[in-house]
Amino acid sequence: MNIKSPLITILITNFNKKKFIEDTIKSCKNQSYKNIEIIIVDNCSTDGSIKIISRFKKIKLLFNIKKISPALNQIISIEMGVLKAKGEIICLLDGDDLFKKNKVAKIVQAFKVDLNLKAICDVPLIYLTKKKIHNFNYNKNRLFQSHIWPNTFPTSCISLKKKYLLECINLFKKNKFPLLEIDFRICCLLSMYKNNFLILNKNLTLYRQVNNGIMSGYKKFQKKWWIKRGQAFEFFKILKKDFSQDFNYSLDFFITKIAIFFIK
Repeated sequence: MNIKSPLITILITNFNKKKFIEDTIKSCKNQSYKNIEIIIVDNCSTDGSIKIISRFKKIKLLFNIKKISPALNQIISIEMGVLKAKGEIICLLDGDDLFKKNKVAKIVQAFKVDLNLKAICDVPLIYLTKKKIHNFNYNKNRLFQSHIWPNTFPTSCISLKKKYLLECINLFKKNKFPLLEIDFRICCLLSMYKNNFLILNKNLTLYRQVNNGIMSGYKKFQKKWWIKRGQAFEFFKILKKDFSQDFNYSLDFFITKIAIFFIK
């Protein structure tokens, strides 16, 4: 990695984020750290957001025409962007979230301090309106030792070295699990490491909770919620096996199995 001033790629995925995408791009353009490139991968938007994106100069715009599941589409879009990226570090960003002005600078600084880091998660603020901003709460005890999968940091809070992100994507492609988003998968994978990733306890990202987000279609205890929960357990179980770690067959696991059996 170029120690002095590495090129950073901000990789934005967009699907019908016309209402937010302009502010999202501006938050990238206004970064205090200037050695960045911005790549946007659009996944068949129909709301006119492409017209807004096209107004901005010096942005690489790619198109993902796949229509599988929202979670798998997101992974495909990110892979497309990473393969075109020239940056040594990738900062992921959803098309409706925002980076604070010093986000990239702080991420670069943290990677410089520890050259062995594979990834960094910063702690977001939940952005409802300009006057309603809440803290994002996570349980530190669930980072490495847990009876269930670890806390999931939103995609926009995850920054990774390009080489490692490609390794993650290649692993994820082997295990389809159509309902599991990339942020969940990455956080599960990072929980296997104790020295190669960092939780940066700084609020560098504004994370929007919107009605049409990728996770908005899951109502607790309904059929799709249980199926997704089952996929989460199976994915985490596979990772544990790959890293020669014990998987805890908890009460949660068996309740989920029973629920899926009866709803199918």
